[in-house]
Amino acid sequence: MAKTASQQFLLRFSRRASVVIIAIGGLDWLGWLFKVEILKSGAPHLVAMDPLTAGLFILCGIALFRASEERKSFDIVALVCAAVVTLGGTMKILECVFGLNLRFGEPLFRGEGMNTALSFIFCGAALLLLNVETKRGFRPAQVLIILVGLISLLALIGYAYRVLALYSIGSRIPMALNSAIAFELFSLTALSVRPADGMMKVITSDTTGGAMARRLLPAAVLIPLVLGALRFSSEKHRFFEIESGISLFAFANIVLFTAVIWWNAKLLYQAEQERQQAMEKLKRLTRDLERSNSELQQFAYVASHDLTEPLRMITSYLELLGGRARAKLGSEEQEFVGYAIDGARRMQGLIQDLLAYARVDTRGRPLERTDCEQVLETVLTNLKLAISESRAVIEHDRLPVVKGDSAQLMLVFQNLIGNAIKFRGKEVPKIYVTANRNNGEWVFQVKDNGIGIDPKNFNRLFVLFQRLHTRREYPGTGMGLAICKKIIERHGGRIWVEAKPNDGATFFFTLPADEEKHA
Repeated sequence: MAKTASQQFLLRFSRRASVVIIAIGGLDWLGWLFKVEILKSGAPHLVAMDPLTAGLFILCGIALFRASEERKSFDIVALVCAAVVTLGGTMKILECVFGLNLRFGEPLFRGEGMNTALSFIFCGAALLLLNVETKRGFRPAQVLIILVGLISLLALIGYAYRVLALYSIGSRIPMALNSAIAFELFSLTALSVRPADGMMKVITSDTTGGAMARRLLPAAVLIPLVLGALRFSSEKHRFFEIESGISLFAFANIVLFTAVIWWNAKLLYQAEQERQQAMEKLKRLTRDLERSNSELQQFAYVASHDLTEPLRMITSYLELLGGRARAKLGSEEQEFVGYAIDGARRMQGLIQDLLAYARVDTRGRPLERTDCEQVLETVLTNLKLAISESRAVIEHDRLPVVKGDSAQLMLVFQNLIGNAIKFRGKEVPKIYVTANRNNGEWVFQVKDNGIGIDPKNFNRLFVLFQRLHTRREYPGTGMGLAICKKIIERHGGRIWVEAKPNDGATFFFTLPADEEKHA
């Protein structure tokens, strides 16, 4: 999938260029049909592209066009086109090498020879291997595509400099000019359809290396071509002798490539300076953020800790007052005292949860090998009374060993299972806990058959002090899931939920797999 601007541009280019390849083949057919020489050869008095070559180019264009589109299913059309192209090239190789007389191929291949046939074999093989990639990211198709590009480039240089040996390699019959153009366009297009893979990944990346490659590669191709053409023309018109032409050609190459390299070096130097300045700014912001976060956590811890003692005193004296003065107080006064005690207790629970949240990072223990099976057993023991009262049925698979803080993981399981019991429906609570290994991490699931959650409230679940129900309906501070999220993120994982109203909920969280156990 294309991500960078360069990759998106190349994908758009590949779609248009594949249509141009089809058009080149189609124009050649029209030229043969209506006997228009310019359509068959691309220029007067040159070798014509034969009809079979044109047909194979049309198939190449169709295969490339379909390859440039993101298709989830197996594309049989592109593979059939690639196979036919390979077969067509192989037929001509057999004719050229072994002198076989394939009657149905003779009138069609009469215009072109070995280099054209070999190029089609490479084209077909590249199309067949287009999606093949090794473990190290190597794409064999790209090597074949580059070979096609080199053969056609040599032919184009031969036409430009009028050197027959360059466009009739291995055969007395040369490659047609429009065939060379189509092969070169095929090479560029085939590299563009997978712009984020193989060697193209570096060229199209937004890195410094990618930017340098995109600037230097065109120069590396165009400068020698232009200078070679100038030298050829100068020597042809006897402006210079051969020795002078070679010397000036070498001198011009040195000067121009030095200028191009210096220009790129200057741009990279400026980009590196900007990057270093941005990194320094980012480091300052990171240090300020870490200091601010540390101070905020310390403030939350100290404030919560200092509030605990006076609040405990208030609660105790209110309870004493309610007990000793019950007979002297009227029903309304007793109700007021009850409200005060309830508010103090809720405040106490809130402070305890705030302390637990602040301690996730500051008071967490080192991450060690932890058996989640034992953690769950401890949690079920702690929740034994709630499980008994609700008659909850809790089942679980064998849980893995992970690298974690056992006390904090216990808090995660206790919150998730406790919520499943608390937010139950009319049926007996059924809770299922499992874990599956996937791509180097364990994905845990805690599934229940409770009242469920409206998807529009998913984003609020893991935010501090966010409640979806009133305290009268369900008690709590609204911090349990926020604490779970912070604990899981400290362990290098993530947490999310899937649910529907009145259809239960499934909470997922991930933990990195303990690689030592699976070594």
